[in-house]
Amino acid sequence: MQYGAAALTLLAVLVAGWFFASGGYEKWRDERSVADACDGTVPVDQARALLGTDDVSGDTSHSAAGGKSPDGSSPPVICWLDGPGGYEQRAVVRMEWRSKAWGPHTVSGREANSFTAALPVPIGGGWSGMVNLNDEGASATVVLECRNTAGPRAGDSLSLFVNSWGSRPYKEAAQRVRLARFATQTAQAAAREYGCDARPGDRIGRVEPLDYGRETYQDAPGLAGASGTCAGITPGWRIKRAHGTVVGHAPVEDCLLIDDKGRPLFRLSAYYGTFADDQRFKTQTTRDLPKTDPLLTDFLFRAEATCPGSPRQAVFAIDQRAYDDDPKPQLRYARAALRHFAERSAARHGCTDVKLF
Repeated sequence: MQYGAAALTLLAVLVAGWFFASGGYEKWRDERSVADACDGTVPVDQARALLGTDDVSGDTSHSAAGGKSPDGSSPPVICWLDGPGGYEQRAVVRMEWRSKAWGPHTVSGREANSFTAALPVPIGGGWSGMVNLNDEGASATVVLECRNTAGPRAGDSLSLFVNSWGSRPYKEAAQRVRLARFATQTAQAAAREYGCDARPGDRIGRVEPLDYGRETYQDAPGLAGASGTCAGITPGWRIKRAHGTVVGHAPVEDCLLIDDKGRPLFRLSAYYGTFADDQRFKTQTTRDLPKTDPLLTDFLFRAEATCPGSPRQAVFAIDQRAYDDDPKPQLRYARAALRHFAERSAARHGCTDVKLF
C-alpha cells in the first residue's frame, strides 16, 4: 500500500510538472482571466484568432464583471483582452443596454461628422451591426433586440462594441471577418448571460472593404449607376458621383455625394435604434449639454421616421463640407437628396412616415 501511495504521489507530481512545463497552466490561467473579466461571454478561440496569438489574458474595469444585480438592471461588462504586447495588442469589449446607453457614437468609434473617414459597412450574416475603422484599428458594433415581453429587458436592446488594434491590418479581408465573428459570437453569449431573448444571425463569411480617400472618391460610380446606400439619388447641381456601402442591417448607414472635382460635398446618414437615441440627445453623453440643435451631428436638413421598437424614431441627416472655392450649396438639391435617401433607407428597415424638417 505504501508503494502504491508513493507511486500515485510521484505520478501526480510528474503530471503537474508536465502541465506547467508544457504551458498548460499558463493557458488555463489566461482562459480563466478572460472568463472572469468578461463574464464568460468571450469565446477564447475567437479572441486568439482576432489578436493573432495564443497568449491572451483578460481584465475588467469593474470590481465584479458585469456588476449584475438581482433584477438585471445593472450595465453589462466592460473588459479588455491583451496579447503579449499588452496595450499594443488589445481588444476592448463594452456592452450597454439601450435603456441606459452612455454614448453609442463615442463607444463605436464612428466619426459622425467626418468626410474623410471610412464609412461603416454592415457586419453581415443577417446581424444588426457594422464594422468601421478608427484611429488605432477597427471597431465592430452589434445590436440585439430583446424579444422579452416582461421583466427589465422588455422592449430593450443590447449593444456590444469591440475596438481592436495592434494585430493584423484590417485591410485584410480575413481580419475583418475575425473581428466580425468575435463580435457576433460575444454578443450572442452576452444576450444569453444577461437575459436578453434575441434572435441571432448567421456565421459571418465576408465583411465588405473599408475604402476611403481621394482615389476612392474619384473612382466612385456615377450617381445614375449607384447602388447600395446611395441608390435612387439623382445627379444634379455639381454632384456626379457617390460613394456608399452595401445595404444590410447596419444601425448606421452613410452615403457621400461627390462633386465634379472628385471631392465629397454632401454626407447623408441614417441612424436607427440606440444611434437614433444618441442623435436626439437621449443618451447620457448629451443629456445635460447646452445644445440648441435638435441633433448631435451637424446637418443642413434632418428627417425622422416611425419604426418598430421603442423609442420609435429613426433619424436622417444631410451635411455639407465647405471648400474655399465653392459657391453656396444648392439647398433644394440637398433636401431632395435627403428625402430619396431617407425613404429608401426607412423602407429597408420597416420604417414609415418619413418627415423632413
